[in-house]
Amino acid sequence: MDPKRITRRDFIKTTGMVTAGAVLSGSAVGMLPKKAWAAKNSVVVGMTQEPVNFNPLLYVNSGTEEVPEACVFDALWDINGKGEFIPNLAVKVPTLENGGISPDGMVWKIELKPDVKWHDGTPFSARDVEFTYKTIVNPDVAIRSRSGFDLISEFKIVDDRNVEIILSKPFVPFAWAWQKMHVVPAHILSKEKDINTAAFNTQPVGTGPYMLVQRVAGSHMVYKANPAYHRGAPAIETVIHKFVPDQTVAYTQFKTGEIDVFGLHGVPPERFDESRLLPGRNALETPAPWVEFIYFNCGKPQFQDKMVRQALYLSIDSSRWIQDIYYGLPPRTLSYLHPTHWAYNSALKDPGYNPGKAAEMLDAAGWKKGADGIREKSGVKLQFSMSTTAGSKAREQAEAMIQAGWKEIGVAMEIKNMPASVVWGEYTTKSQFDTLMVGWEPTVGMDPDYTARCHSKQIPVKSGTGSNYVQYENPALDKLLDEGVLISDMTKRKAVYDQIQSILLEDVPFAPIFAYMFMYGKKSDLNGYEINPYTTDITWNIQNWSWA
Repeated sequence: MDPKRITRRDFIKTTGMVTAGAVLSGSAVGMLPKKAWAAKNSVVVGMTQEPVNFNPLLYVNSGTEEVPEACVFDALWDINGKGEFIPNLAVKVPTLENGGISPDGMVWKIELKPDVKWHDGTPFSARDVEFTYKTIVNPDVAIRSRSGFDLISEFKIVDDRNVEIILSKPFVPFAWAWQKMHVVPAHILSKEKDINTAAFNTQPVGTGPYMLVQRVAGSHMVYKANPAYHRGAPAIETVIHKFVPDQTVAYTQFKTGEIDVFGLHGVPPERFDESRLLPGRNALETPAPWVEFIYFNCGKPQFQDKMVRQALYLSIDSSRWIQDIYYGLPPRTLSYLHPTHWAYNSALKDPGYNPGKAAEMLDAAGWKKGADGIREKSGVKLQFSMSTTAGSKAREQAEAMIQAGWKEIGVAMEIKNMPASVVWGEYTTKSQFDTLMVGWEPTVGMDPDYTARCHSKQIPVKSGTGSNYVQYENPALDKLLDEGVLISDMTKRKAVYDQIQSILLEDVPFAPIFAYMFMYGKKSDLNGYEINPYTTDITWNIQNWSWA
């Protein structure tokens, strides 16, 4: 086995961890100079959402904020489209076989590449990896996830190019944890009093293939190639990340050539067939590890009773949503996992679509219709808002369908959509929403661990860490989540995650609808672009892109 590459099968044999199977799943915009997308030394990546935060350790809006992450920063290792961990800042991926992992799984030895430099010319060293770890476990920093890092009992700098990590107990997804976290510069961020508000978060300095040189809010970001990049200077000189909130307008710009690579949210479903026939374009059916949810904010009085959440889920016609809006492309899921994931609980029973039963449940729970037809209990009306990214036509159609269905059972839902930079900012991270229509992936790579999204200690408005934005608390689930990351035996581990998924389907803090399949696109003469079902980032290998 090549010591610098590790396949999923090899990794299962050495650590018990596996990756997931391939999973499915006219706004005013500042115009770029025509030459920006006409030149062959540049590439325009178009998306419907705009990044807000560029610090890879803080909250990330998957898909769009991963573009600055991939351009500017590096992780110790990456995951490629075959599900193989491949070295990045590390010389090799640690395994039992190459001596990088101790037989008990508790000691990890990592050798770092020599001659890597930060964009400002400062040498990269083991101190940066140590600082990244210390930042992740710092309770005063709003980290996206501490899963795995909170089990590190000792972090040793052996020398500038070697570190040794000792865990308090084995953590099966530990390789995924590092793959999801990019390394940040100690020489810059160690001087900051508060990393949460540091200027670095919008003016990043990394070791990656590109350097951020310009940001025009609401329009685009410009990156220039890093000629000293440790994996080789990129062939394309300039990357322009363009934001077009209206999905139909973005698709039109892809057709006309103003956008070279069309990413999140991709081709509108009603244009799938047309996109496959566009001359000079490749339509790319792209599996992505997201699941579409309706998030219920359990901290709000309307959603504290799980019977209400169950009734609302029963009143969503998921099959119609998939068939009528997405042309039957994405598969139904009853979990935060894709139905082909090795840990998916296939015994889960679909509650189906039954508004009559939903109305009976609300009656039984004491929510009675008032004179205005809206249900009420103890002075609280079953009236609230739903939010998602403004300009997403498919989601807007789904919201209208849900709104009409809920109205029939005496529930008033107002559609309150916002630009991505607003809705996925503090409105989400500080749990200010009522309900959200949102797509998210597992938080520790493709491992089934979902601690960051639903453990009671991962509610950021209470603990300052995690991604449990629905403010869901269940001690029994907490216990299972804590157990699941310690079990390396696949059969025993799956049994725990089966229970976790059953509890989540019963309690419905978030209602799973379907697993994602996007229709992205690129110009036919762009080489090096690779579909990768193991990441949500289409620019994961942007350093390899080139024009024919």
